[in-house]
Amino acid sequence: MNSAKIHILTDEIINKIAAGEVIERPASAVKELVENAIDAGASRISIQIEQGGKKKILVSDNGKGMNEADLDLCYLRHTTSKLFAAEDLFHLQTNGFRGEAVASIAAVSKMTITSTTEDGESNRIILNGGNVVSKEKCAASRGTTFLVEDLFFNTPVRRTFLGSETSESTKILDVIIKIAIAHPEIRFDYKLGEKSVFIGVPGELRTRLAETIGSGIAKKLLPVDFTESGIHVTGFISPTSETNGKRHHQFLFMRNRPIENKTIAKAISQTYEPYGAQCKPVTVLFLDMPDMEFDVNVHPAKREVRFANQSLVFLVVTHAIRETLTQQIKKNSAFIDLSDAGLDIPDPIQAVHESKPRSIVTSKPRIPERDEVQDLFSQPETGKIISLEPEQGYAPPPPPKEPAPWTPPTLFQIANTYIACEDAEGLLIIDQHAAHTRVLYEQALESLQSGVSLNSQELLFPELVEFSKDEKELFPSVESQLKQFGFHIESFGGSTYQVRAIPSSLPLSRVAKAVHEFFDACLVDGETDMVKIQDSVAKAWAKSNAFQAGDKLNPEEMASLMDQLMTMTDPLKSPFGTPTLMRITLDELAKKFRR
Repeated sequence: MNSAKIHILTDEIINKIAAGEVIERPASAVKELVENAIDAGASRISIQIEQGGKKKILVSDNGKGMNEADLDLCYLRHTTSKLFAAEDLFHLQTNGFRGEAVASIAAVSKMTITSTTEDGESNRIILNGGNVVSKEKCAASRGTTFLVEDLFFNTPVRRTFLGSETSESTKILDVIIKIAIAHPEIRFDYKLGEKSVFIGVPGELRTRLAETIGSGIAKKLLPVDFTESGIHVTGFISPTSETNGKRHHQFLFMRNRPIENKTIAKAISQTYEPYGAQCKPVTVLFLDMPDMEFDVNVHPAKREVRFANQSLVFLVVTHAIRETLTQQIKKNSAFIDLSDAGLDIPDPIQAVHESKPRSIVTSKPRIPERDEVQDLFSQPETGKIISLEPEQGYAPPPPPKEPAPWTPPTLFQIANTYIACEDAEGLLIIDQHAAHTRVLYEQALESLQSGVSLNSQELLFPELVEFSKDEKELFPSVESQLKQFGFHIESFGGSTYQVRAIPSSLPLSRVAKAVHEFFDACLVDGETDMVKIQDSVAKAWAKSNAFQAGDKLNPEEMASLMDQLMTMTDPLKSPFGTPTLMRITLDELAKKFRR
């Protein structure tokens, strides 16, 4: 009888497969350990890493701690204190529940767990690749400390796919910021080695937002509190006048659990679209709904959430944002009281049904003299009576000159957005933003690749820009690239930086946006290839510095843009794939006019 080809996998292989699903990178390990600390009732959590978390991750809390029996089970698969029956999956009030996190981390690292209970019982266990090396009694303060060393030491292929130290450290900071926003009542300390990167002091949500994304943004946010169809939406959003948020400044939570959901993201973008927002707003939204209306058990890392009624969630989030923005617009709208102005203001509904016109003037108006006429072209509040009689020394204006025959310009703008010109084959129409973006993109890319700096101009008065926590952390590693683009930036204290010089072609009004978009490009998830990072940075730079729709250009600027565009390697489309120009041929014109 032949032996079976199908066999049961060993625990070692099973654990490594689970680790690959749950622990994608050091940030995943930090997320799982911090969430466990929160579930343990911690009011203070400290995180310390080295080499982007590849060498060391240390997570300490002051929670309830584990006794010896719990410590012997916590690193095994499918062990949990938060789930007792299958029905509990639909009534979850905690962050972790599968019992896979600690086991998955332990399987691909060298882990030391030290825990002390409220009664003072302290124990330590040391693991290597998920196997117990030693156990001992010890002396430690209340709570639990996880020390994770040499992450992915026994899965070298996964280790090669990790990013640079800066990239992985930034991803860890992003995880900590999201969890810190969800729990403003907990103190967080995040260190790179001995350098403190983020400290979150317990307080209110708006205070925590000031610590994470900047006080300048936080103080302008509008509070959201809306309930419809059993769905409760709370948090903060940008006013319509402040829509310069970045994609990592959008935070979504389901019962304080950070989530990703395309339906909610689409609801946010579509609601802001009528207000002319050119980029994503700052949004911090918390959703709550009945247990059976959502499922967080659809992704191994619990990043995504599934709703029983996606359309309803879309509508409720849309209504919540729209009502908040509407209330803000009404609050800021000017109100003029005409009750004492001597005017009889008709009721608009009553006026529809009345056949006779009603006079809105209660006092008899002044009738001008025969030789006077009302100046109708002045402002109403400064209207005056002017005489028709000529004054002494008054000379009538000379008769108008014959207008010169009109000559069509070689280049002209349409709606301050498109440039039109004639060539041998017909009419060329150029999108000035797309065309200028192509020119600046290729110039920026060449500058990054060759190391040659673009021209810059020194500012008489430095421009102050507030950095978020992740931008501040990233700044030292990209400062040289910023200088290549013409930016000279120095620390001004705290999270504020002063821009002392800017690129020659950049308007002062776009300085802050250009700097933030530069950082935004550097923080793209999953980009570890320097060529791809340079491409993303060059695109962001070009987009924020290019002529915008509505910018009025003089003939020299239009001619220069046309000349530069035709020398580009790919002049027919922007770096984002949109067309830069279109041609209407003479044959097409003839067809339109039925010639």
